[in-house]
Amino acid sequence: MDDAKREQARNYMRFVGGYRLKGYWHHLVDPVTKTFPAGYRFEQIVSRYEFDRELRALTMMAIERMEVAVRVVMANHLSLKHSPHWFLDGSLFRQGRRQGAAELVAKIEGEVDRARDKTFVKHYFSRYSEPYLPPSWLVCECVTFGLWSRTYQFLKNPDDRKAISRRFSVDATEVFESWIHTLTVVRNMVAHSGQLLRVTLGVAPKDYRKAGIRFSDSKSFYAVATVINYLLRQTGLPLEWSKQLKALFGKYPGVDLAEIGFPIDWGHRPG
Repeated sequence: MDDAKREQARNYMRFVGGYRLKGYWHHLVDPVTKTFPAGYRFEQIVSRYEFDRELRALTMMAIERMEVAVRVVMANHLSLKHSPHWFLDGSLFRQGRRQGAAELVAKIEGEVDRARDKTFVKHYFSRYSEPYLPPSWLVCECVTFGLWSRTYQFLKNPDDRKAISRRFSVDATEVFESWIHTLTVVRNMVAHSGQLLRVTLGVAPKDYRKAGIRFSDSKSFYAVATVINYLLRQTGLPLEWSKQLKALFGKYPGVDLAEIGFPIDWGHRPG
């Protein structure tokens, strides 16, 4: 190893850390001899780490697009059908979930209070004292994706749930519910620099058989990538997730795509 590569290795140890890097190489070490495969280089570990880092960045960008889309579709539909302050109407939520609905309102109260210095929040409170919370199109700029996922889960009227999911070309509301829940979990994971390579996710999106989407491993990153791609395509917004993945895979040919659950024919599968 020349001096430049040695210094780069030191920098990875200093600023990424040996423990974090271990997540990308521990499976390669012989359990008996405790040695790497013959000829294995530190640069290969770095390549695996950088692949995972760039995959997280792409995933975060795509989920951010979906987060905005989901909350706007929900806010628009429920505001037009019920009222701009639909979230204050407990009758819209399923029985047995009223406590959950109350917790949602409490969460909205807290998030709006934390956002009081934002211009759009100040504008509302400078003009109105009632209702005591802003309308949902303003609220959706304050609260988390997870809150919108739980709100969808709590909605009582199946027509509301279906109207929202159909905007994304998903007829099965239980599928859509599992998909957006999956995205919220993965969003939090990548936001906190969680590893995607060789990781079994703690959440599983459901198959959408009507579209031919079936997962042999629903807790793989491939399942998440398929959900993202399908939903993004329904928005018609400019983010070419599939092409971006292909470019990333081409940049790191040494990474086996099976390590993130991708089958060999992934580019030709439904979704």
